[in-house]
Amino acid sequence: MGQDFSLTEEGNFVIKDYQDKSTFASFLPGIAGKLGIPIWAFYVNRGQGLASFGIENKDHPIMEFYPANKSYQNVETKGFRTFIKLEDNDRETVYEPFREVNEHISTEMTIAPYQLTIEEKNLELGLEVIVNYYILPNENFGGLVRRVEVKNTTGREKDIEVLDGMPMLIPYGIGNGALKEVSQTISAWAKVYAFDEGTPFYRLRASAEDEAAVSQMEAGNFYIPFAKQDVENQLLQPLVDPKVIFEHRTSLEEAVGFKKQDLTDFDGKQILENRFPSAMASHKETLCCGEGLEINSVFGHLADQDRLAEVTEKVMEPGFLEEKAEETAQLHDYYADHIFTVSGEDRLDAYSRQTFMDNILRGGFPISLGEDSDTTYHIFSRKHGDLERDYNEFSLEPAYYSQGNGNFRDVNQNRRCDVFFNPEVEEHNLKLFANLIQPNGYNPLVIEGSKFYIPTEDAQQELAQHAAEANDKLLERLQETFTPGEIAVFIDDHDINLDVDIPEFVDLVIDSAEFWTEAKFGEGYWIDHWTYNLDLIENYLAVYPEQLAELLFEDQSYTFYDNYAQVQPREEKHVLTDSGPKQLNAVVESEDKKELIEARGKNPYYVRTEDGEGEIYETTLMTKLLTLVINKTATLDPYGVGVEMEANKPGWYDALNGLPGIFGSCTAETMELKRLVEFLLDSIQQLDVADNKEITLPQELYQFQQQLAAVLEDWLAERDDFAYWEQTAQLREEYRAEVFWGLSGAEEELTIAELQEFLEQVAEKLEQAVELAQEEEGLFTTYFSYQPVEYTKTGEVTADGMEKIKVTEFEQHRLPQFLEGQVRAMKLFSDEEEAQQLHDNVEDSQLYDEPLGMYRVNGDLSSESYDIGRARAFSPGWLENGSIWLHMEYKYLLELIKAGLADEFYAAIDEALVPFQDPETYGRSILENSSFILSTLNDDSENHGRGYIARLSGSTAEYIHMWTLMAFGPQPFKMQDGELVYQPEPTLKADLFTTEAKEVTLQLSETERTTVEVPANSFAYRFLGQTLVVYHNPERKNTFGEDKAEIKKYQVERKTGEQIEVEAAVISSSLAKEIRAGEVKQIDVYFE
Repeated sequence: MGQDFSLTEEGNFVIKDYQDKSTFASFLPGIAGKLGIPIWAFYVNRGQGLASFGIENKDHPIMEFYPANKSYQNVETKGFRTFIKLEDNDRETVYEPFREVNEHISTEMTIAPYQLTIEEKNLELGLEVIVNYYILPNENFGGLVRRVEVKNTTGREKDIEVLDGMPMLIPYGIGNGALKEVSQTISAWAKVYAFDEGTPFYRLRASAEDEAAVSQMEAGNFYIPFAKQDVENQLLQPLVDPKVIFEHRTSLEEAVGFKKQDLTDFDGKQILENRFPSAMASHKETLCCGEGLEINSVFGHLADQDRLAEVTEKVMEPGFLEEKAEETAQLHDYYADHIFTVSGEDRLDAYSRQTFMDNILRGGFPISLGEDSDTTYHIFSRKHGDLERDYNEFSLEPAYYSQGNGNFRDVNQNRRCDVFFNPEVEEHNLKLFANLIQPNGYNPLVIEGSKFYIPTEDAQQELAQHAAEANDKLLERLQETFTPGEIAVFIDDHDINLDVDIPEFVDLVIDSAEFWTEAKFGEGYWIDHWTYNLDLIENYLAVYPEQLAELLFEDQSYTFYDNYAQVQPREEKHVLTDSGPKQLNAVVESEDKKELIEARGKNPYYVRTEDGEGEIYETTLMTKLLTLVINKTATLDPYGVGVEMEANKPGWYDALNGLPGIFGSCTAETMELKRLVEFLLDSIQQLDVADNKEITLPQELYQFQQQLAAVLEDWLAERDDFAYWEQTAQLREEYRAEVFWGLSGAEEELTIAELQEFLEQVAEKLEQAVELAQEEEGLFTTYFSYQPVEYTKTGEVTADGMEKIKVTEFEQHRLPQFLEGQVRAMKLFSDEEEAQQLHDNVEDSQLYDEPLGMYRVNGDLSSESYDIGRARAFSPGWLENGSIWLHMEYKYLLELIKAGLADEFYAAIDEALVPFQDPETYGRSILENSSFILSTLNDDSENHGRGYIARLSGSTAEYIHMWTLMAFGPQPFKMQDGELVYQPEPTLKADLFTTEAKEVTLQLSETERTTVEVPANSFAYRFLGQTLVVYHNPERKNTFGEDKAEIKKYQVERKTGEQIEVEAAVISSSLAKEIRAGEVKQIDVYFE
């Protein structure tokens, strides 16, 4: 790993002399526990690390948000600062640590999942400085802890004064835009309150918008500095006037005021308003050899100043910060240990934990609420925005049970494997995302979390009785919509005394509540979002295989999402521009429909009958999936190959943002459509559904299906793809117009025999599409564009003056190779030989970066027009043009192991998986994913193999899926002769088994730990978030391929302590159900 990088036994990553390494940006996780308020905090490997932090989003900073490139420049002056004044032999020296590295000064950065620690040793001055950051867990306020210790490492006594803190703290009420554009003007509203109490509270006096309604500001940001005096903590005099510290040095480079005079207990005048204030404090001590001086600071946010004294008293309590440091460690260990892994490869074990944590941050962690734990709620999620993703508006709800926003595609994929870590999730995720599918087969972009409400007055009254003294106040809140966190914080903020604790009360509230998923249209309709639903279905059935019939046919509580954005018909979006025919302005928003939806109050986004004025329409998952099949089959391109990008947006590969405008299409969705059709046909066969059984469809969908079936009949006879395109486009446009306002409520029946015949017709059409996509070299074209070569002007013009056209002939253009098409194609192969051939073809193509041993996202785009999108504008190897885009590369690795190519999979991950990278080359912690790795196509050869854009990548979901296949296989629970059986089928390489016995800690809950002993020649992991599974492989064989190790027996320990031995390859019947229900403590599986 190299002498400058190391991995500790605890799984922390250490970088020596971090300032001299390649720049990178990362972040603290922003997890404060279920009953805590999160703080966002970003750091870089420059200066003292922390570059910006705040509450909720970048419009509520405490330290100003800057993109990564500016953070690297600014952090040494605008980030945290420490100045040390030494008095030695009548000579005074002022020194600032963490500014340089030389032969006398060494530094170190230690990155833990929950905290950041930096350390500097100055041999010349005989000083050691240690700084530690973490977020306060499980408190009713958000806070960042900074602990600074300065040690005297010489053999003589030293007089030391330390000035520490932030040169500038942003008063609450100043948004990111104001900071960047009107910072001079906005400073006139700024003021520091509570200064005389020694705990400054920073806010604007009042709202600063130029509007008639002006509101007084109540919330604020605070700073509490203190030092240890004997056994007690003592508040330090805050320094809030930057002129006292820096005097005329407005660059903040030099603390001139500190050089001139001692600032400990400074009692001079400080200006408290009309400027951006500081948040620093000074402390002076005489240190003997080996002694240290400590300054502790808590920076945070409160809804009002009244609670500041209470918070100050709490954080200054002796031992409080130490207890919270341990608490946050256990909190993070608990969530990370859901993927607890002990193998023969320490890097993989630590990487699995970190990847699981990062997956939580994007998709959320599923908890079960309600007394019977039957409501799934995701906490900790947020949109992936950070210093490098400066374009994204991230949000961390500043409440208990915090949840954030996210995009449909991201959240869907990051929740793919939830059921393997909390089986109580059951079908929650797949129902959530299936319900977001609209009647037209599209879906909203932005997922904003769940909103709850109490449907009856009686239930509201009954719940309010738990707060006898504040009954009316609580009742009033329960009459509004809420999140669990909002209710919990309301109780705390209003000092409402309950006769039960808050978590128990939240469970009671949830039991009485109903909820909907808050989602917003966003900015267009991507063509790939629906494709990830089948993964959720397959993983659900891997745990609950006996539920297939219930899932598809019997649960009639599925709904359609109602949207106000409508896809335009061809006659409105096919236009003539100065550069030729284009497809533009494909989606329009209806203000009238928007008003109808907003007027509904509860469950606003559910499709109603009676054209939007009636009852919520409910149906089955089979009908929802059939809705997708019908809509997507009617959206194939004019050559019958790809699914059209006809609604303003492309598919997974966002950087082809221009492709919809040039009539683009994609075969990835065609392949996924074929996969969905095959799943439905296989399910009908597996369930042996009677031919005359009927399924119910909305009348509008039924008519669409019948008409589409007739067009398919014609196509099967004539094979005229353009005629098929003309007819199906007309059908879908008529259908969309019919269902835009809602459904009529009328229904029709379709027999299983008719459904099968229709699906088989679709399958034949899609089989030809996939064949047409395959190139001579054996790869599959992923993307196409189509040039209209024959068209007529309709005589009409758009609102912005473009002439409308009707296209009568297209010419197809194949884009270069993309990895995505190969990934999706591999899902369709029924035998290993086909998959092996495709893998060989990939490694012989431009998609394989041989020097790195990695897989590029695409081939050479240099011959393409810039019209295809931003990918063409990027340098080869950088961002989304020919780089190693980790999410898609990991998708490819996942398909290798799913296809049964285990040897090829392990050969590939040895080169491609992040934990196996050289840290010097990768340029950041090898426990953390990046969005992309610079490929060898780029001219910047010094940075080939370097990772960019930290952590919150879809690659986390792909790795976790890989991990499940490695650990227990695709379907740990199966149906065998009509009964449930448990049968793990791991795909583990021999060297992943331990070579020696290990003793490791497993965090069972947020407060309970245990020690686990794992013997040599074993592989251990946590299954379903409950059960420790240990594989014993004394002969150290692979668990795949020829001469593989096979299961001979199980030793099962129930949570009651009872031991059961099963001498068979499977565990069946009631014991399998106990394992799934979490009633088993440990399973030892013995291989031979």
